[in-house]
Formats: sequence, structure tokens, C-alpha cells
Amino acid sequence: MNTLVRSLVTACIAIMLASPSASASAASKSKTLYSSAAAKLHSNDTQGAIADYTKAIEQNPRDTYAYLRRGIIKATIGDTLGAMTDFTKVIEIDPKNAQGYSNRGIQKEQNGAIKSAIDDYTKAIDLNPKYSVAYINRGNAKTQALDFNGAIADYTKAIDLNPKSTLAINNRATAKGLLGDKEGAIADYKKSARLNDPDAKAWLTEKGLPLK
Repeated sequence: MNTLVRSLVTACIAIMLASPSASASAASKSKTLYSSAAAKLHSNDTQGAIADYTKAIEQNPRDTYAYLRRGIIKATIGDTLGAMTDFTKVIEIDPKNAQGYSNRGIQKEQNGAIKSAIDDYTKAIDLNPKYSVAYINRGNAKTQALDFNGAIADYTKAIDLNPKSTLAINNRATAKGLLGDKEGAIADYKKSARLNDPDAKAWLTEKGLPLK
């Protein structure tokens, strides 16, 4: 298992369940559209959900919640440019929006702009030092840049903030393995397996290693 998993902050993606916060006024004005978009997503109608968030933006061009959610959906269907545009708009409206920076970093990384992605993740962390998702994402980018020690440090920080994050633990195991620290990688996979992570269990089983 050497695939790195990125953490896009959303309630509709199963990687990391955390939804961007909407202001009370925006939620009140666009409640019907938000509910409609959620229902359409539940039915896998991504284009319908995008249309609803677009209507919410037309009603309130400064609705960062709608831009975030629309960007996330665009990212899941492979519209990297559209997602990046939406996350950039979030940052323009709210320069202190850590989620906007972290999510935009993912799109940059997928386009091969690793250094720029790391800059976005670092900005997200500067804005919110307890943002464990941004540490995971920056660790992934550092791994892509072959900075395995830097990646391990970021994953470790994410684990300090969220000790039950098997995503961070597994990705740290990957980085340790790439660095040649076989025992450290095995220890992390066992730690993740104790948290009932299926990927860690599968890796250990495949290698003929005990789960504990």
C-alpha cells in the first residue's frame, strides 16, 4: 500500500467528514438551495447540485460556502480547473479561509505544481495551526517532492492533533517505507490496524504479519 490519499474537506466525500461553515445569513438565504443540492448529491446528480450552488452564488456572490461546496463537487468529477477557480474565489472573498487554501492546494498538486501546493497548505496551517487535514495534505505533497522526513513530520503533527486519523498514520507508514524505515512503517500499519483500518489490516495480512 503506497498510495497517498488526499483530504478534501467536505461532508459529501468519505475521506474526511468535515463540512465548511456557512454564515447564519448565508444559510438562511440559501437554505432551500443547499438542501436541494444535498439531496441531488445523495442521488449522484452532481450537475444538479452544481447548478443549485451556482444559483446560491448568483443570489449572494460572496457566498464562500457555496463556492467551497461547488468546488469540491467539481474536484470529485475531475474538473480540476473549475475547482481551483472556485477555491481561489473563496480565498479572494475571505483571505483567512484555511479550507480554501488547503483544497486549492490539492488541485495544484494534481496538476503537478507541487511547490505551489505546499505553499497553499502552509498558508492554511498558518491560518489554523490545528488544521490536521492541511498537515496531511502537505505531508502528501512533500512525499511527492521526495522530502520524506518533512512528510513524516507533517503526518506526525496531524496524528498529534487527531490520534485516531488512520489516514495520517497510513500515509506516515508509506513515507517511512519510502525512506527505508521498514520497522517504523510496520509499527504504523499495526497502529492503524488496532484502530480497525481495513487498508492497514490488508497490508499486514498480505505481508504475512500479525495485526498486533
